[in-house]
Amino acid sequence: MSDIEFFSKLKPKRLTSINEDIKNSQSEILADRARYAKFGTNSKKKAALLESGKVEELIRERFPEED
Repeated sequence: MSDIEFFSKLKPKRLTSINEDIKNSQSEILADRARYAKFGTNSKKKAALLESGKVEELIRERFPEED
């Protein structure tokens, strides 16, 4: 047991309570819901592109009607 080697320093992380974890996850869920309601997507990258106007959302019909 005396042959233990340390390769890096350990940095302990602060433990969070269950209530803090729930608050954090709820804030993420609410942000995702707001983003989906505004842009129709949960992707942060796609929402940012849609907001900036660089990308137009393509809507494709699965079976387009033939004229």
